[in-house]
Amino acid sequence: MVLFYILMFLSFATLFLNGLQWIFKFYIYNANYISFSFVSTLLYMFTQTLIMFYFIGAGKKVKETILENDLDKKVYKEVLDIKSNLFPALTLNLLIVGTAFVLGGGVQTKVLSKYWHFGIFYLGLFHYLKVIYLQHKSLIINSQILAKVGKELQNKNINS
Repeated sequence: MVLFYILMFLSFATLFLNGLQWIFKFYIYNANYISFSFVSTLLYMFTQTLIMFYFIGAGKKVKETILENDLDKKVYKEVLDIKSNLFPALTLNLLIVGTAFVLGGGVQTKVLSKYWHFGIFYLGLFHYLKVIYLQHKSLIINSQILAKVGKELQNKNINS
């Protein structure tokens, strides 16, 4: 789970640097704004996809464990609550940041005003702060769920 926090920090930092690069026109390792936006967006998309699939996989494993061992099914509702709280915001943020990346190409070809790109990029960046907060809360709750299922499984095995 530490990896998730490192990746969230790095993806936010690279997106933030990319936004500063757009304003102040500086290079990072000989990469201009356009080149660095590819790297930062790729890292961001990888991070968010990894986190999303972690919750999908963990939820599936919790469900399987509950069904295989006839444990309390109320715990799985908490898994569904995590997904219903996190996934809409995460998906929206992926859409906003992805749109900003694509619109960057429109700005470079002079098809689109740079202010559309600027506005959508910073909307996505600030919304990402909310998503990071939701991911943090969700990771904590998910750990508690896994501990609960583990305790129930251990109690069941002891009593058997």
